Order: sequence, then C-alpha cells, then structure tokens
Amino acid sequence: MLFRRWLIGDMGTPGDYAYSSMHLWTVALVLIATVAVAFFGYKNRSHPRRNRSMLVAISIFQLSFEIGWRLVYLFVKDAPWAELWPMYPCNLGGILLPVIALCRFRRLKKLFYLFGFVGGVITFAIPDGIFSTDVLVFPILKSILQHTGLLLIPTLEFTGRTYRPSLKDLGSVIAGSLVHVVNCEIVVRLIGLTGDYMFFRSGLPFVIPGVPQFITLSVTALLIFIPMCYFGDKKASIRFLAQHHLLPHRSTMPVK
Repeated sequence: MLFRRWLIGDMGTPGDYAYSSMHLWTVALVLIATVAVAFFGYKNRSHPRRNRSMLVAISIFQLSFEIGWRLVYLFVKDAPWAELWPMYPCNLGGILLPVIALCRFRRLKKLFYLFGFVGGVITFAIPDGIFSTDVLVFPILKSILQHTGLLLIPTLEFTGRTYRPSLKDLGSVIAGSLVHVVNCEIVVRLIGLTGDYMFFRSGLPFVIPGVPQFITLSVTALLIFIPMCYFGDKKASIRFLAQHHLLPHRSTMPVK
C-alpha cells in the first residue's frame, strides 16, 4: 500500500517546492552527472566505441524508463490512455532523443537535440509544477530522470564530436521546435487533451503583458539557439556566414 502511494505520488504535503532543498540537491546531482558524461565523452573522443557504448546504455535506459513509467501510470495510477501520449515537449523528447541516438539519425539530431538540451536546462532552472510535494515520489523522480536524459544524450554526443550544431543547422532547430508546437497544440487536442503543454498560457517568467506568449517564447528561444549554434561549431558557422555573404568584407573590417 505504501509503495503504491509512492508510485502514484500520494505522499507528503502538496505544494510548490521549487527551489527547496530537494530541488537544489536534484540540480547539484544532475549537474555532476552531466559534467561526468561530458568529461567521459571528451576523454574518449578518439575512442568512439567507448562513447558509443555509453550512449547506447543511456539511450536504452531512457527508452525502458519511458515504457516503464507509462505502465505504472496505466496499471497503478489508472491513467486514461490519452494521458500516456507524449503531450509535453519533454515527453516527446524523452522518446525521440534515445531513438535518434540508437539509430544514428544524423539529420534528426539537428532537429531535436538542441531543443531537448535547452528544454532540460530550463526545466531544472524553472521547474514549473514538478516539485509538487515535499517527498521524492515517483512522479517527481520520473520528471527528474526524463529531463536528465535530455541533457546527457546531446552532451555526450557533443563532447564526443558526433554532434556539433552550427548556424547552418538553425533552420533545422526551428523546424524541430515547430514539430513540438504541432504536437503540443494540435495533436493533443485531436486525442482529447486540453492542457497548456507548450506553456503558451502559463506563468513562466517570459510573460510580457499584452504580448502573446507564443511570440515571447519564440524570440527567447531564438536568442538562445543562435549563440548556441554559433559556438557549437564556430568554424562551420563562420563558413556558413561567409558563403551567404553575411560577414563584413575584409576591406571594410577594422584593422586590429
């Protein structure tokens, strides 16, 4: 009985425990895990098989967990079938990223990896509705593990040099973001869900009175994606800008 209550999240005192000790300890542990994976990927960049083995292990765990928590919600929590759909961006990313990693879909990495990584960072920085009780119940653990996977997979591929975003991939990143918008705003409505799964009507700190949140979130996303793409592969980004005549002509550039 106690285990079932833990699984469905019926333990502790309900409330908003963002930035509590549980949240801060979570951030610290996730940060340690991400740095460790980054170091592993960088150290073994000349040994791709080792990085591949680590990537496969993380991806299989993530996919198994995605299946596992849905079985818990279905048979223990008695959740409707519709609620098992990947309604949130993290739900969809939690499935897409490990599948992309396992299948080595290079083009799909460009679409979904950066969005998933940024989403994971923002979620731990601004945990909207995740730490909803003062006990680390299974639903909270589910969110932690799911978003940790969104950080670890792109980090390992980036430091292992099997994924390097650049400005030439910005269009792909935007296209991948639009896939999430379609899923969260259109597909979920078709299966009977009505929540604010893309956070376009939420109380996140991106709200500007009188401005549709779709616009503020889109601009914020671009301000994040552009520098990350540029510095993800600076040489490729500079070549891309030069090919499209977006760099100042040498004769007009100031002399250092």
